[in-house]
Amino acid sequence: MLLCNSAATAAAASLSITADKDQATLEDVINLTISVEGASGEPTLPAVQAFEATRQGSSSRVQILNGQMSSSVDYSYLLYLKQEGVFTIGPATLDYKGSKITSNTINITIGKAAARPAEAPDKEVFVTAEVDNKNPYVNQQIVYALKFYRRVRVANARLTESPSFEGFITEQLEKEKEYQTVINGKQFMVTEIKQALFPAKAGTLTITPSTLHCDIVVRKQRRGGAFNDPFFDDSFFGFSQTESKILRTSPIEVTVKPLPEEGKPRDYANLVGEFRAAAEISKKKLEVGESATLTLTLTGTGNLKGSQGMKLENLEGFKVYDDKPSFEQQVTGGQVGGTLVIKKALVPLKEGTLQIPSIAVSYFNPQSGKYETAQTEPHALEVLPAKEKEKLQVAEAEKPGTAKQEIKIIGKDILPIHTSVDVLSPVTLNPITWVTAMLLLIPILGFGTGFVLKHQKEKFATDTGLIRNKAAYKNLNRKLSAVKKSIANDDVSFYRDAGKAVKDFIGDKLNLSGGALTPVEIEQKLTDARVAHDTIDKFKNIIEMLEAAQFAFKNYSREQREAMLSSLQKVAKEIDKKIRS
Repeated sequence: MLLCNSAATAAAASLSITADKDQATLEDVINLTISVEGASGEPTLPAVQAFEATRQGSSSRVQILNGQMSSSVDYSYLLYLKQEGVFTIGPATLDYKGSKITSNTINITIGKAAARPAEAPDKEVFVTAEVDNKNPYVNQQIVYALKFYRRVRVANARLTESPSFEGFITEQLEKEKEYQTVINGKQFMVTEIKQALFPAKAGTLTITPSTLHCDIVVRKQRRGGAFNDPFFDDSFFGFSQTESKILRTSPIEVTVKPLPEEGKPRDYANLVGEFRAAAEISKKKLEVGESATLTLTLTGTGNLKGSQGMKLENLEGFKVYDDKPSFEQQVTGGQVGGTLVIKKALVPLKEGTLQIPSIAVSYFNPQSGKYETAQTEPHALEVLPAKEKEKLQVAEAEKPGTAKQEIKIIGKDILPIHTSVDVLSPVTLNPITWVTAMLLLIPILGFGTGFVLKHQKEKFATDTGLIRNKAAYKNLNRKLSAVKKSIANDDVSFYRDAGKAVKDFIGDKLNLSGGALTPVEIEQKLTDARVAHDTIDKFKNIIEMLEAAQFAFKNYSREQREAMLSSLQKVAKEIDKKIRS
């Protein structure tokens, strides 16, 4: 009897799969619905490699037919398409009261995306990615630009797949900006992000595509009448709906040329761009033993940030003391550059006119295709003799002709001078003397301890990796404190600044450039550092949420953003404790 009831229950229950379209392109999103009738529980949908399914929610329906009441639940999913072809979805299954319920299957045909924007000006939304130079030299700066065009209302725009810049050194060029442009007589709003790229090796390098998800606000079809007025198009009246879209850029191939060997200077140190050099001396007249400050400045556009600076050869007649170089990054003419300042203290060891020769820096100019030199002006210093110091006279000779004594004492030392062997008697130390000896040793021990601490401090000061590691969590908290000020603003600044702080934190902990790391690369770096997998998963999830919201309008509430920051600080603290080297 029980078996019959179970069989009857299973027969009464059913699953069915439906989709809003059976043909789509790679830019489309499919709305999939699994309906469960006469049973409870969420069905299982088998994975299909060509789709990425995201659960949207569920809704229930109750109907009464011929006095019989029945209920059903619809589970909604969004299918993001990944590849072309014909694919089968289903069957979905549900375990219910000891029986397995199976659904139907449906076939979906996925074709190529529509033509590129330049060839299809009727597009309402699209993204493009481009570089200003596809054939640069090694270390030559090129600019990558990602642009999001739209001429309709969009919501929940988010970058779900960032490009990979493997083989490039990356620098943030500027903050994203918005502007309007006209294409074939149609006006578009554009959001643009730029990055400076420096190819690190010769050969063909590929910049992978970017993927952006967004919802387009479309007008519902409705009947005529008073409500057909355009005034009622606003979503407030319920006459609009959203349609999800996936937008992808094309991959970009960059063919990188090696630097020419012909004409390469012997002192060349991989500097590529256009640069100017200058030298200033704080004073041109001084005495032997005094110091003057020589300031060397190298400025321009190119890969100056990683430059070894300007080398000053050994100066004859000077003692040279180096100061720590300083670098200020700048964006000039749409390219990354900056100013490198090196200061040296010069102490002349002899008098006369001493020369500071011209200092030359070799670099490769990609505009001319030749090696060039940035050179400073020479300087001459007039060094005067040191002033005479007052000499202390401690004894004077007798006048000539006197024989009684050759020298007479005109001053006595502070301590008495013993002139007899009687004073050389054995000495015994009493307890008071031992205490005195210990008191004398304390300064010596203190000096030794101070010397060791000073040595460790100097070692710490010169180990940049250790400095970055130690200060990483403190710097993160400082940056997040600034980010909290924008937590109430429903714009992209919160996600951008928080995301940068997170990547800078990882870069400081691991002593590398964190700005260009992807979530996958961060996961691998933390795995190599033996951070716990659950900690890595939490951290990666936060980074993906921040990156997904880079273009968002209103995708997270203030409470969610506050919870995001709180979780970030907790997970970062765990990582900070684990990576202490």
